[in-house]
Amino acid sequence: MTTQNTWAKAGLVFSEHRELNIVEIANQAVTCIEGIGHRVTGSHILSEDRALVTTRQQELYLSAERDVSLPALSQPAPAYLAVAVANTDAGDSLFARDSILVRVLQTLYGPLQPDFVKWIDRGVILKGADFARAAGLAPDPRGPGGRIVPRRVRSRKTLPDVDATNETLQERITSKDPAIFEHVSKPDRLRKILAEDWIDPEILAAKAAEEALAREEEDIEKAAPLRLSAWILSFAVALFALPVGIMLMILNLAKGENLRLASQTAALTGTFIALQTFGTMAQAMTTIQVMLD
Repeated sequence: MTTQNTWAKAGLVFSEHRELNIVEIANQAVTCIEGIGHRVTGSHILSEDRALVTTRQQELYLSAERDVSLPALSQPAPAYLAVAVANTDAGDSLFARDSILVRVLQTLYGPLQPDFVKWIDRGVILKGADFARAAGLAPDPRGPGGRIVPRRVRSRKTLPDVDATNETLQERITSKDPAIFEHVSKPDRLRKILAEDWIDPEILAAKAAEEALAREEEDIEKAAPLRLSAWILSFAVALFALPVGIMLMILNLAKGENLRLASQTAALTGTFIALQTFGTMAQAMTTIQVMLD
């Protein structure tokens, strides 16, 4: 785990011993992260109990632990799956980091059916059924194997009412605790995270930039005859409009020969030269202005 990063830590708590397959859990986490639009750059099984999943902006650390003591529980949890997420860059969005944490917990809840869910704060322990209702899941009243699983772990104090807890957490998320979701105070943030089609806007912007670069790369000519044609058109444009021609040459040197751009520039230059020659430039500009208005 990278120590210099700020980790958001949560986990799934089990009241009985469970064999947690870290490989299957890591694969489910990868599927979840890719489903919300992030690009997974690596999935590493560090040991039989630990795994690390990385994206371009975040690191997700999974650890299966035993006999873990939690302040809100009177006895150590026999089995515990720790989930920690951190941004690889201190300037990245905490909202994106925490959205991954929520979604991974939401995805792993279904197949694992934990008894409790530990949220970012150490003192916040939610019952599995309460977390399922908040996340829009249907909790399975029967444990693995189709039998009723007894819950032997007892809280030191009675948990507060679900509605009161929800209001408290919502208030902290929206206004009083920027460590969870930065300084944004929009009441619908959690709903956006849990929405099935929600994708981080930063991911969409990065994808759009990549697609624009790919389209620009497609226009760069590789064949020698086409590259020569682009240079000839650039020199021809320079004969009639020197500043435009010089700009085309600079683009050819910096990014490569773009025959499409050179052809379009030559066509526009020829059009304006013809209009200027026949004295119809002013009339053409007036017509264009009327059309735009």
